[in-house]
Amino acid sequence: MKSYVLSLFLMMAIPCFGIAPSLLAQKNKADSLAAIYIASSKTFVSDGDYNNAIELCNKAISVLPHNGSQRTLIAAYHQLGLLYEKQQNYREALNYYRRSSEISDSLDFVSRARENTPEAYSRNFMRDVFGSINQKSESADSILKTIDKKKSLNDTLALSINYFNLGLFYKGKQQLAQSETVLLNCLDYAGKIHYTDMQNSALTVLADLYELQGDYKKSVACIKRRMELNNPANLRNSKTIGELQTKYEITQREDQVLRQQFEITKRNYWMTGIAITVVLLLVIGFIYYKQTRLKQQNIAMQAIIATEESERKRIAQDLHDSVSQTISAAKMNLTVISGELPFIGDEQRKRFDNVVKMVDDGFKEVRTISHNMMPWALNETGLARVIEQFIKNTENSSIAINFMSRGFDEPFDGTTEVILYRVLQEAVNNVLKHAQADRLDISLLKDEEGNISLSIEDNGVGFDASSAQAKRGMGLNNLQSRINFLKGKVEFDSHPGRGTLVSVYIPFAAKKL
Repeated sequence: MKSYVLSLFLMMAIPCFGIAPSLLAQKNKADSLAAIYIASSKTFVSDGDYNNAIELCNKAISVLPHNGSQRTLIAAYHQLGLLYEKQQNYREALNYYRRSSEISDSLDFVSRARENTPEAYSRNFMRDVFGSINQKSESADSILKTIDKKKSLNDTLALSINYFNLGLFYKGKQQLAQSETVLLNCLDYAGKIHYTDMQNSALTVLADLYELQGDYKKSVACIKRRMELNNPANLRNSKTIGELQTKYEITQREDQVLRQQFEITKRNYWMTGIAITVVLLLVIGFIYYKQTRLKQQNIAMQAIIATEESERKRIAQDLHDSVSQTISAAKMNLTVISGELPFIGDEQRKRFDNVVKMVDDGFKEVRTISHNMMPWALNETGLARVIEQFIKNTENSSIAINFMSRGFDEPFDGTTEVILYRVLQEAVNNVLKHAQADRLDISLLKDEEGNISLSIEDNGVGFDASSAQAKRGMGLNNLQSRINFLKGKVEFDSHPGRGTLVSVYIPFAAKKL
């Protein structure tokens, strides 16, 4: 009933408009007439009478191109697109929606020009965003490389632009499926940053793609979505390329600051690492130097000990083979002569016997010196037996020497035994020369692990163990160097009037020398 009444009204009103079209044109009333046509068509739509509705919209368009408002023309085309869409005639719907959108875009462009708000892009900004894109010469691979780079930087703006260009590239190559996929990606990234202009461009290209594929329904959906984006209510959150450029440049500066901080931190780490490396190298070099020097000292000490022992052996051999034999022969000759010479009296014979005795004592002394210089039995009977013999030759009525040994009944290491013998010999001689002691206790022990302990203690006058001069005078430094060669330790515990204790400890490793 409503549409009938309205139709009756239009049948009465429209002829009146048609009586004086020139008058209406002069009074700029064509847009009012078109608006009535459009409003009437909407009434027919509610009753499902799409044919009359379309006819009225076409009449509205016919009076507008030269004299009507562009906004009214946009409404007429949009209404036609809606009517054909309801009839599922998507091809015609697409045609009229597209016309509506194109006029709207042109008006928007003119508005921007009047407001003097063109989008100015800096060359560096666009070159950085687009990478090396050149649609005419670049391949899809080069664009994809740029996209991968921007993904690593999480550059949403650059991704939306590069996906759009890749979509155009695929469309130009008639690779429509690939173009659709990357354009949808473009829409996704542009939507994240409310980049409306890019969304409009992507939707326009997608509408073209679907039209080429004959899918007019999807094409219409893209155009309608584009029109919704440009709705003033939706444009409040949209951003222009200028705004995005400003945001991009701020982000780039922040990234540059972060990169500079990273470079500074990295440089500091490098400097710290280099410093630590240098210190480690210096420490390693110092340790190597100390070990090398110690090794050289050990080699030198071993050479000195070997030379000393060799010289001692030579002298002992000479004393035993030459001097000792000469004295022995002299004693034998004197004994023979004593039976041949007539002695004047007992006094003369007594003096002669004393001479023979002196020669005999000299012979014994030479043998003792020879034995002390080179203990021949060391390699046969072991260190303990040799020390016992040394004590027997050294002991006299003025001092009592006590010796205890364990673990040295058999020979075990020539170098260690010789050094221990020399140390003990030196210590005992010091006691006899300087200590004025009447008791000397010697202990030589080897435990189950092979560690050696030697202690030499007397009850003599003692000395100041902290005095370097006293140590030099008694040859203690030489004793110390010999024990160091065996990687052992020697300690001197002595005070004036309290006697002296010499303690020697040699670890099992000394046996490996």
